Amino acid sequence: MINLIHLLNDPDFNNTVPYSKLKFKPKDVILRENEISQEVYFILEGEVQVSIHINDTSGKVVPSLAKLSKDDFFGELSMFDGEPRSAEVVAVTECEVAKVDGTQMLSFMEKYPDKGYFVLRELFMNLVMRMRQNNIRTKTVLDLYLNEK
Repeated sequence: MINLIHLLNDPDFNNTVPYSKLKFKPKDVILRENEISQEVYFILEGEVQVSIHINDTSGKVVPSLAKLSKDDFFGELSMFDGEPRSAEVVAVTECEVAKVDGTQMLSFMEKYPDKGYFVLRELFMNLVMRMRQNNIRTKTVLDLYLNEK
């Protein structure tokens, strides 16, 4: 398994996929929930918080889904389906990210299938890990809710 950030050092990737490095200060919003874009972000330095907004009367509840740090990535779901962003991502610390063109990344995976396989495997393993974490969260919430009755 490869770390996706190593793609930034791959000559084939660099010749195929445009990306830019961006810096953020704490509390800067990197991605907004429901925004439409297909970029994928690799965290080069720092830490970010992934959260969702829920409907509550106070407007103050913003559940955290994850904290991500160096070598992690986010934004991959919209790269595949083009749907609006499912969460908001905010810088927790000063951070630097590589903003990668998602549609060109998909083209790279098709053009270089050997490398594309490892990219897909890394993305898939990350999604599996997140799904397992969400299953645990859902079970915990249901246990709490059902035990209240």
